[in-house]
Amino acid sequence: MDERLKSLLMIQSIDTQFGNIRREKEHTPKEIERLGEGLDLLKNAMEQDLSTLEELKIERRKVERELEEIDLKLKKSRLRLNDVKTNREYQAVLKEIEELKELAFQREEAVIKWMEEIETQEKECADNTARWEESQEEYKSKEKHFSQRMRELDREVESLNEKRARLSPDIDEDLLRRYNGLRMHLRGRVVVPVIDGVCQECHLGIPPQQYNELIKGDSLQSCPHCSRIIYWGNDSGIEGL
Repeated sequence: MDERLKSLLMIQSIDTQFGNIRREKEHTPKEIERLGEGLDLLKNAMEQDLSTLEELKIERRKVERELEEIDLKLKKSRLRLNDVKTNREYQAVLKEIEELKELAFQREEAVIKWMEEIETQEKECADNTARWEESQEEYKSKEKHFSQRMRELDREVESLNEKRARLSPDIDEDLLRRYNGLRMHLRGRVVVPVIDGVCQECHLGIPPQQYNELIKGDSLQSCPHCSRIIYWGNDSGIEGL
C-alpha cells in the first residue's frame, strides 16, 4: 500500500467533510430567513384581519346609531298621534310610522348581518393569532437549534483543521500542490479508484498498460481523461478509506 496515497485519501476525506460543513452553514441562514419571512407573512395577515375586524365594528356601530335615531323618530311619531286634529293628518302620521318601522327592520337586519360577519372575522383573527404564536415558538426553537448547530460545526472545522495540519507534512509538497490544484478546478473527488479498468469519477476506461501499473502500485497515476489522481480500487488496504 502506498502510504502517500493513504495520507492523501485521508486529507480528501477531511476536505469532503469541510465541503459538507460549508454547505450546511450556507443553507442554515437561508432556512432561518425563510422561517422569518413566513412569520412576517403570518403577522401581516393577523394585523390585516384585526384591521378588517375594526372596520366591521365601525360599520355596525354606524348602523346601530341609525337605528337609535329611527327609534327616536318612531317614539315622536307615536306621540304625535295624540295631537293630530284631522283624519288626513292621522293617516299621514300612520304612514310615517309604518315607513319608520320598515326602515328600523332593515337596519336591524343590517346589524344582524354585521354581527355575523364580525363573529366570523373574530374567529379568523383568533385562528391566525394562534398560528402566528405557534410559528413564533417554532421559529425561536429552530433559531436556538441552528445557533447551537453552528457552534458545533465551528468546533468540527477546528478539529478537522488540526487533523489536516497533522497529515499535510506526511505528503510530498508537489503531490499536495497537485492535489490542491485539482480540487480548485474539478468537482467531486480528485483521488478516485479505478475498478475493472474504469475511472470511478469520469466513468471512462483507462489503457490496459496503465491499469497494470496501477495494480503494481509502484507509482501514482493520473486518469488520461479527467486528470484525477487514480488508484487501483481492488486494493483492500486503500478501498476502505
